[in-house]
Amino acid sequence: MAALPPPLSHTALAIDAAFVAAARDGDSAGVPMSQVINPCDRALWYAFRWAAPPESAEGSRQRRFNTGNIYEGRLLDMLRMIGADVQEIDETTGKQIRVDLAGGHLRGKLDGVASGLPEAPTAPHAVECKSANDKSFKAIVKGPIRETKPEHFAQIQLYMHALDLRRGLYMLANKNDDAIHCERVEYDPAFCLALVARVERIVATPRPPARLYEDPTSKAAFACQFCPARAICHEGAFPRQNCRTCLSSTPSDGPRWDCERHRRRLSYDAAQAGCNAHLFIPDLVPGEQVDADPTRGTVTYCMGDGSTWVDGAGQGRAA
Repeated sequence: MAALPPPLSHTALAIDAAFVAAARDGDSAGVPMSQVINPCDRALWYAFRWAAPPESAEGSRQRRFNTGNIYEGRLLDMLRMIGADVQEIDETTGKQIRVDLAGGHLRGKLDGVASGLPEAPTAPHAVECKSANDKSFKAIVKGPIRETKPEHFAQIQLYMHALDLRRGLYMLANKNDDAIHCERVEYDPAFCLALVARVERIVATPRPPARLYEDPTSKAAFACQFCPARAICHEGAFPRQNCRTCLSSTPSDGPRWDCERHRRRLSYDAAQAGCNAHLFIPDLVPGEQVDADPTRGTVTYCMGDGSTWVDGAGQGRAA
């Protein structure tokens, strides 16, 4: 007879549940600077348009985020220990420093701005703090991070770009042995301008960009295996129904979203909720558009199985 599994710890389960309950639900309001290095325009567009399901909060995942926040505070305190002046709060808001680009749709939160570093006593530096396990730490510190951790390099570059700074400080802590690594980063304006222009293009396009890979099972398309939009992009799944997947909504600088049908500005909550006049962006429907009736406000599709599906005017739609 097989041995019974060990009993679950109700205390551990309660802690995980508490972290899940405290987690922020919902989608990012814009394109996070931490994700902008993703080579797939289509994946960024799907995320910006809230097409794929958001990541669900899990206890272990939320605890890892919490650990990262603890290390962030420790690393900033270490800078203060050596006499650096560290600003981590925006005095105008009383909150963490936020920055935005691309009309407000490219967004990020800065860990801090530090001056008085030994290598450059007068130059202010955008500071980005990270933590990693031993294997990742050793791979990253081989550096420079432009090559070993390009997503972190992009983040700190965009922070410098948004704040008009010329230097950045990347700090990494090893969660196994508490080793620390510091790398000064020089501002690269051409790199930043290219990233911002790319996001502006993704924001402005009303339809999904081309797929990065046509075959998601190919060796080159490894990242597709973990993309939250894979089912929509490659497997004929319906996207979520909300204002950002609707034909009537348009993003513009501000940042703002406007509904052309109801002629009103869309708040974050209103955009998440959508309305009963929703019409999917045709490229998001896994079928071929065969008709449209402006009077009734409907669009008719021939689906992959040969059936007909009518979108709009209160008719049944995929959830």
